[in-house]
Amino acid sequence: MLEKIITFESQYKDFLLKPVPIKKLVPDWYKKLSNYTDDKLNYQNPTAKKCMPLLDSFTSGYAILNPIDIVFFKGFENGEEVVHWRYPHNFDLDKYPNINIGIEVHKPNQINLGFIKEDEYPVAFKILNPWIVRTPKNYSCLFVNPFNSSKERKIRTLDAIVETDSHCTQVNFPFFLKKFDENKSVVLEKGEPLILIFPYLRDNWKMKIKDVDLDIKLKKEFSLFSLIKDNYKKISWRRKSYD
Repeated sequence: MLEKIITFESQYKDFLLKPVPIKKLVPDWYKKLSNYTDDKLNYQNPTAKKCMPLLDSFTSGYAILNPIDIVFFKGFENGEEVVHWRYPHNFDLDKYPNINIGIEVHKPNQINLGFIKEDEYPVAFKILNPWIVRTPKNYSCLFVNPFNSSKERKIRTLDAIVETDSHCTQVNFPFFLKKFDENKSVVLEKGEPLILIFPYLRDNWKMKIKDVDLDIKLKKEFSLFSLIKDNYKKISWRRKSYD
């Protein structure tokens, strides 16, 4: 299988936390999980650790990491509560002219606020992403909110697809912020995954719906499949590499 290259470009690559393959961010709950629910010799009770589709979700694709701490805090404007943000006090923005990091606020009519959940503020923010993502010709990227983590996320980014083989600048990420206590601030921490990226080959598809006799199909295909230990891994699964 020919190796494909995804490139992350930035004027400040030596200052920024570099994007990483998702496999470097496998959560602790998954690492600590045993392969089987009881005795290792009892192969009848595998845990989620033996699920290859779940493993693929932890080892496929890439992640862009938050380059600096971003602090959200509350204030009031015209008698109404608003959410502000700031860089860390020790961050000197003047050292990095034209760097694309920080937060912007979408205008209220840019995103339907009915999409916002009850535990989120009724305003749409946008993360400024310092990295330009480039892929080979005919390859796009799916950008998604990080998933399968046991850590509670402070933000929810919107998913999107971008033609990264032709798009020539940074992709910024709209997000919603979870509500926090009135007298407190909340920090989007440096190193926290902001977005997951899955490159894929663009193609044209057409949907088809068919009738199937499940009794015949199961007898013909699944009877042998079910007799093989780790059947999905041995028959269906294909090894992938994201470095």
